[in-house]
Amino acid sequence: MKIVITDTGILWNPGNPILKKYRDLILVVCLEGVKATDEYECFICPHKSFGLGMSMGIGSRVYNDLEDVADELYYKLRSEDDILFLTDGDPASLYPYYIIKNRRHHMNIHLWASPPFSFEGKARMKAHKEMLADLSGVKSICYIDTQEYLKNDYKNFSNLLEDVQNYFEEIFPIVIDGIGGMENESYFDLVSKTYIPLGKISVEEAILKSTEYLSDKEEYIDNTYLIEGMVDIPEYQRSEKNKKDIIYRQVARIDGKKICNLLREYRFKLAQMNNIEFNSTECNYVGACTGTCEKCDEEAKYLSMKLSEIPKEKQKFPILNLEEVE
Repeated sequence: MKIVITDTGILWNPGNPILKKYRDLILVVCLEGVKATDEYECFICPHKSFGLGMSMGIGSRVYNDLEDVADELYYKLRSEDDILFLTDGDPASLYPYYIIKNRRHHMNIHLWASPPFSFEGKARMKAHKEMLADLSGVKSICYIDTQEYLKNDYKNFSNLLEDVQNYFEEIFPIVIDGIGGMENESYFDLVSKTYIPLGKISVEEAILKSTEYLSDKEEYIDNTYLIEGMVDIPEYQRSEKNKKDIIYRQVARIDGKKICNLLREYRFKLAQMNNIEFNSTECNYVGACTGTCEKCDEEAKYLSMKLSEIPKEKQKFPILNLEEVE
C-alpha cells in the first residue's frame, strides 16, 4: 500500500503529525519543484512551464508539469495493490490522484477528499469540483464535508484547522484498516465509521423509490447520489458500461440534520398541497447522520401510498431546493 500526499496540501502535507506512524507508506509529490522533506519518500515534479496561464485546476501550469512526468509517477506506484490519495481543499492536492486515475492502471485507488472552504473563492471551488466530477474507477472514497465547521465561532483560521485535524486524526486509522479487507467499491460511512459496499439499482427503481421527494427527478439522476431521497453531495459517476446504474447507499453527512429538516418540510408541503392528512414528530437525533432514517422512510411510504390514490394529473409536488444544503 502507498499513501500519496502533496507538499501543497492545507492539511495533508509532510508536516502533518498523523502521517508519522505511516512513514514507510508515504510518497510526497513535490509540486513546488524541490524536495519538500527528508522524512518521507519524495517524487519531485520539475517546473517546466513559466509565465501566464491558469493558476489552478486541470490545465494549470503545475498540473501540466505533473502531467509531463505522469509516466514516471505511475511507474513508481504501479507495483502497489492499493493507493490512498489524501487530498483536501487545495485543488493541487488532487493533481496526483486525477492524473493517475485517468490512466490505465491495475491498482486499487482510494480517495480521501474534502471541499475548499466557501470563503476561499469560487474559482478554487470550481477547480476542485471539476476533478471530483467523475469518480468512476475509484475503489473507495472517504468524503468529509468540512464546510459545517464554519458555523462554529472560531477566533482564527488556525483554531478551525485544529478542530478539523483532530477529527481527521480520529478517522484516519479506521480508514487505513478498512482498506486492507475491502472487496467491493465502498464509501466510508461517518456514523458507523466503517466502509460500506456500494449497492446499485436501476434508474427506474431509483425514480420509484424517490417519488415521495422529488417531482422533476430526471434532472438530478445523473449528478447526485440517490440516498433515500435526493442529497446533493459529490457525484460518483458510473463508467459508460454501467451508466444505467446509480449508487444507492445512505451516506453520513456532517450537515445531516439540515437535510432531515429540509426533507421533513418537503413532506409537510407535499401533504398540504394534496390535501393528505399527515402527522410527523421532529427527530431528536444529534450528530452526523445521513439526513434520513427509517422514520423518514415510513412517512415517505405513507405519502407515496396516499399519492397513488390521487389521479396523476391532479398530483402536486412542491419544489425541493437542494441549494439550501450546499
